[in-house]
Amino acid sequence: MLDIIGIGVGPFNLSLAALLTKTDVTAKFFEQKAEFNWHKGMILPNTTLQVPFMADLVTMIDPTSPYSFLNYLHTQHRLLKFYFLEEFKIYRKEYNHYCQWVAGQLDSLNFDAAVIDVAFDDNNDGFVVRVCEQGTQNTYHAKNLVIGTGTQATLPPSLQDIAKQAPNRCMHTAHFADNFDLDSLNASSLDLNSTQTDNKLTKILVLGSGQSSAEVYRTLFDQQFDGDDSTNDDPKFQLDWMTRSAGFFPMEYSPLGLEHFSPAYTDYFYSLDSATKPQVTAKQDLLYKGMGFETIRDIYHRLYERSITNQDLHSTLLSNCEVVEAALTTMLEVPEPADTIKLVGRQREQNQDFTADYDCVIAGTGYRYGLPECLNTLLPSIAHDAFEQPVIDRDYALKYVLTDKKDIATDGKIFVQNQEVHTHGVGAPDLGLGAYRAGCIINQLTGEQTYDTDALKVFQNFGA
Repeated sequence: MLDIIGIGVGPFNLSLAALLTKTDVTAKFFEQKAEFNWHKGMILPNTTLQVPFMADLVTMIDPTSPYSFLNYLHTQHRLLKFYFLEEFKIYRKEYNHYCQWVAGQLDSLNFDAAVIDVAFDDNNDGFVVRVCEQGTQNTYHAKNLVIGTGTQATLPPSLQDIAKQAPNRCMHTAHFADNFDLDSLNASSLDLNSTQTDNKLTKILVLGSGQSSAEVYRTLFDQQFDGDDSTNDDPKFQLDWMTRSAGFFPMEYSPLGLEHFSPAYTDYFYSLDSATKPQVTAKQDLLYKGMGFETIRDIYHRLYERSITNQDLHSTLLSNCEVVEAALTTMLEVPEPADTIKLVGRQREQNQDFTADYDCVIAGTGYRYGLPECLNTLLPSIAHDAFEQPVIDRDYALKYVLTDKKDIATDGKIFVQNQEVHTHGVGAPDLGLGAYRAGCIINQLTGEQTYDTDALKVFQNFGA
């Protein structure tokens, strides 16, 4: 029997797997994808992490680990280049390659391996895990589980069916690099007022005002013209940017604000009563949902430069506006059918509706949390709160439903990674706390202080 099985291999379970190499804990991690890729659809030109390079897989809990980002640079013969770069935030492309470098060294990882089902062991001594590995079903037994399947990209209800029907015309920003095809959009954009097959100007809408939406907008803005904007009056497409937020605001990034992403704040938040926690998180959007200030400044520079000589921007920015209805319509009046997305929007402060047609909508509308379907058999035994969210202890393990016959269904634990914003606060999805959380889980597995989880101190006292 294994000590632990990991379901999903993203950065957080990859961190756990790397840190486990210093222990005698036996582990296997299963990932349904063929290889490690972190937010592949958002690896765009000039995009960086929003956290410093020290938020790698190991450094914040074990700076001496051979799996650190600095050691990665050393083995790649790029350490001096990074030193001269003098940047804290690294490119997403490089972070992904770093993670792939770590993954390639760990024997505990299994790719192209989808976990089908998990059940309690008949002896109440852990779990039985069925896995489809490269088309072959295998069964494993483990004392504990750790869930690292990540979050799921979500679209507004009005756009969900359209995205299924036409994924190249309506998509989440998470799928932008994979699904967006400008040539295909331009080829199908026909002038409905013409008897000829002349191309009309393609119209693209970006929704949301978070970092991913800003990066997609910036990428598309740079593609609108061939060559120098000031000498070319014919854009390839119209580009609009809309957010339901009150404005295009930067994420809070002051040092004292960043201390909310610390074990001290996690302790404080965890101690709050369950009725208070949702009220607190509702006020903290700009701690982790806004744009980086440099990204906003970068975009503003582009807008300003294009406006020289009062050239048409061919781009409109709208805040306080949300999509309330959407429909995919096929225009049959033209020689070749052409699809368009008809939107009904609403200006929230004016309470005024408007309509608009777009050839493509790219929505940075967030992600949802949820346990993977392979745990469905266990769900009746997992405790949920009044908001139907799983109850999680301070050490990141799910709590079980108490019964008269037996307190818990098994002696084994189910740990979660990045499923605990509602219990542990805004630091749950932060890469900077990933290694710390992995250290906490490992200490539970080994029964000793394998990693020093008390070393990450901050200046603030969050409680009275």
